[in-house]
Amino acid sequence: MKNVMEKIRGGMHIIKLKLFKKYAPLEINIHITDKCNLKCTYCYSNFYKRKCEDISRQDIFRIVDAFKELGVLEVSLIGGEPFLHPHIADIINYVKDKKLSCSTVTNGYFLEHCIDAVKRLNMVCVSVDGPMGVNDITRGDGSYERAIAALELLKNNGVNRSVRATIQKHNVNNIDEIFDIAVRYDAILNFGLLFPQSSEDGKVKTVSKDTPGDADLRKALSKIIELKKKHPTRFFNSITNLKNARDWPPPYTRFFLYEDELKEFPDFRPIPCYGGRTFATIDTDGRLYPCTNLIGYYDAPNVLKMDVKEAWFNIADHKCRACFYLSSVEKNLVSSMNFDAIRNIIKIGHVR
Repeated sequence: MKNVMEKIRGGMHIIKLKLFKKYAPLEINIHITDKCNLKCTYCYSNFYKRKCEDISRQDIFRIVDAFKELGVLEVSLIGGEPFLHPHIADIINYVKDKKLSCSTVTNGYFLEHCIDAVKRLNMVCVSVDGPMGVNDITRGDGSYERAIAALELLKNNGVNRSVRATIQKHNVNNIDEIFDIAVRYDAILNFGLLFPQSSEDGKVKTVSKDTPGDADLRKALSKIIELKKKHPTRFFNSITNLKNARDWPPPYTRFFLYEDELKEFPDFRPIPCYGGRTFATIDTDGRLYPCTNLIGYYDAPNVLKMDVKEAWFNIADHKCRACFYLSSVEKNLVSSMNFDAIRNIIKIGHVR
């Protein structure tokens, strides 16, 4: 009954926003720490190299309070590795005590140290990129075994769980094996695609050396669509979202399309962007961005130095008009009341 009520509440929230043409956050992602015990070669912000201090517990509480007043329904705690934040259990409990949905993305190494708080999470997304010989190439030796142990721990404790697999050149042909891992641990499968990788100072954006070729990526996405049709409740990503990524008109090294660039592709129908309108991301340095993809692209307002609400109302007017990043596009589809995406979220019960 609780999950049903959360779905109804979220649906009514979206309808209200559409009817009154009001922008209010449904979800806020907070990078609570840059610390990470792994050195994933494709990490989009090279978190383990950055020098940002953790966002303090009190600042996180203040941010959560402000976004709750704005109408947020879900808080996602991300990193770095979020379970390396010294107050992660307090933060989870604070969000949940505010009657908000709370989720996280983790490499799985440290869950057992605060399992009571973990049990309160609505979803724990564990990063696994394929079988051991594939996963450990980019994520590090031993990371597969620790991720699998985390999935087992979550399953044994009845915690909603998902497998987050980032498609890159090493696992682009391992879609079936990744699917089998999700089935084995009764987890939802959530694929991600690579996007620009930051230099250590965050000032330079490059294409990751792990980026697969366009043909291989389209083939992988076609395979995922095929599996989604056969197993609709196993995947977070809707068919509409997956097809948008598969049919991305420019090369995948062009991560975004801006208004003037859309003219190059007259037959492409972009999915409207709601970044900065119904969701946003706070980087570890406090800067509030419309979405995770845009971290470091401009001097965003900083919620550690200014009022959170003021910052929120200053990020909607960005220039990005289309992308293929699956997580953001799924939120865009839900926010635009796309029938396929709404049906998908009702079946799955969550957007991540």
